[in-house]
Amino acid sequence: MKLERVIEVYRKKDECHINSYVINLDAEGILEVLDDLILNEDDWPEEIYDPYYLTESQVERLKPFLTEPLHTDFENNLYELMCYGVE
Repeated sequence: MKLERVIEVYRKKDECHINSYVINLDAEGILEVLDDLILNEDDWPEEIYDPYYLTESQVERLKPFLTEPLHTDFENNLYELMCYGVE
């Protein structure tokens, strides 16, 4: 099973899921780009399984690695790094 990392976008007012954006980086690549990402104690740097809320700066640094364009609106939306298993 392959792991896929995405940026999930949620509307702040009702936490409704808006869209998902696939990141074309493995865990090591994400940690290189997001050198300020602090992993949870139980997470693995080689995998990054846990969800993490992303700052505006972090989302901007990941944008070049997305499979489709992402237009951000930090006033109204939340952005979360997620990991999924895909076949």
